Amino acid sequence: MHLFSLNTTVGWLGPNCPQTVPSDLTGWHLVPVPPGSELAQVDLLVVETCAFERIRDCERFVNRQACPVLYMTSPQHLTTLVNQLQAKDDICLAAPPLPLLATRLGKMHQTQRAMIDPLTGAQRREAYFNYLRHWGMNARRSDPLSLLLLDLDNFKTLNDQFGQDAGDDVLQRLGMLLRQHCSDSPLIARMGGQEFAILLAAPDHHAAEVAEQLRQQIASPGLHPHCATTASIGVASRQDVQHVDQLHRVSDEAVFAAKAAGRNRVCVYSQLNTQSMLNGEDLDLVSLENKSRVLGERVTNYIAQRSRRILQNLRSEAETDGLTQFYNRRYLDRRLELQFRHHQESGQPLCLALIDLDHFGRINKAHGWPTGDHALRTLCDVIRNHIRKDNDWVGRYGGEEFFVVLPDVVLDDAINICERLRNATAAAEISSTSGTPLNLTISIGLVQCDAADDDIAGLLDRVSEQTLRAKENGRNQTCWAPLREPAPTKNATDGLTITA
Repeated sequence: MHLFSLNTTVGWLGPNCPQTVPSDLTGWHLVPVPPGSELAQVDLLVVETCAFERIRDCERFVNRQACPVLYMTSPQHLTTLVNQLQAKDDICLAAPPLPLLATRLGKMHQTQRAMIDPLTGAQRREAYFNYLRHWGMNARRSDPLSLLLLDLDNFKTLNDQFGQDAGDDVLQRLGMLLRQHCSDSPLIARMGGQEFAILLAAPDHHAAEVAEQLRQQIASPGLHPHCATTASIGVASRQDVQHVDQLHRVSDEAVFAAKAAGRNRVCVYSQLNTQSMLNGEDLDLVSLENKSRVLGERVTNYIAQRSRRILQNLRSEAETDGLTQFYNRRYLDRRLELQFRHHQESGQPLCLALIDLDHFGRINKAHGWPTGDHALRTLCDVIRNHIRKDNDWVGRYGGEEFFVVLPDVVLDDAINICERLRNATAAAEISSTSGTPLNLTISIGLVQCDAADDDIAGLLDRVSEQTLRAKENGRNQTCWAPLREPAPTKNATDGLTITA
């Protein structure tokens, strides 16, 4: 019976694996798959559900397999399995005659071959999306899954210069390299042209290591004897998205970031997201700029300029306080968390100041809201003129309170910055709407992150305490907490206060 292509391997997980295959069932060989295996490196797989304690464990194992799977089960589990069955899989009652089983497997194998790209040996894009959709329906959110999107750089140039046969040869070599290097991948698919998707049951840091190894192998010694080949690879994980069907989109954004950065590199979406937040950038805007840059210089300039205006307006509404033009509370909370995490990971100093405009309620009551708004805008102008434009950033915490975030600044330097802010505010000339001169002062609480800070909430409590102390001590002053570890600098003494 010639049901299989040459040397087809059929794996069998379960206690009833046949010891031998009859001689008339040619073209395939049977290998036992031990219980507890993560991925079965076979062309087809027979799974006896009785090998698992729970039917859910069996489904979870099968969901990780890229090859077609034939369930062998009892009548009591038929309904459950049929409802979860993937298009590539099939089901039968336990212990059918081996010739009948071979016929069933052979038909599954022929169907599966129609889903294989004949040039590269990778799955077609339909199989990829089917697998991803089914995985999202059945996997737990905590189950690791990462996607590598790989795009060969300048592939059209290679085709134009050396011909389509050379391009096909490069794609064949790449397909072989991917199958060899990513043998534990549940699915490798050709998405079209020179783009490939590789799924890994692993977190993004492990996937990034695999991607970097692939990039190096593609670049050296290369996939073509007379032309250098490189690849740009984007990496994203299930933890980066709300729904698994968004995984392809964010991986694609990482690919464009890699190409915009010069090609021949790996970009990890989670790192792009963190870096964008730390830089005060909008990731959607950055992604759009990356795509535009890759599509061509002339088109880039037009699209990026037009899109930047639109997205900046949207971002301004979503993340910027309308009155002060500083970041609003929602953005402040998100970015502070990332800034604190970056400090913990990098060990670089980070200072945080909380500024409170003194007697703001009295100004509003005596002179009206327009004067109060004018006072806030005046204070914001002072702050802008006394912080570093490229590194420091400010968020409106609420009302008359503002957080000034000072990355890479130690406590002594931060004290000097705050004192300049306080003195400049006191010197600012401002009048009410009726022309009455006003004197503005601020109370500032300041802390530097130290080894005893476990989370952002504790850090915010510390800086709030110092601001409250400044107000209770008479306002118009800067109060700070000493460094707990290491020992405070000579000027940052315990409980020190500078007043006007």
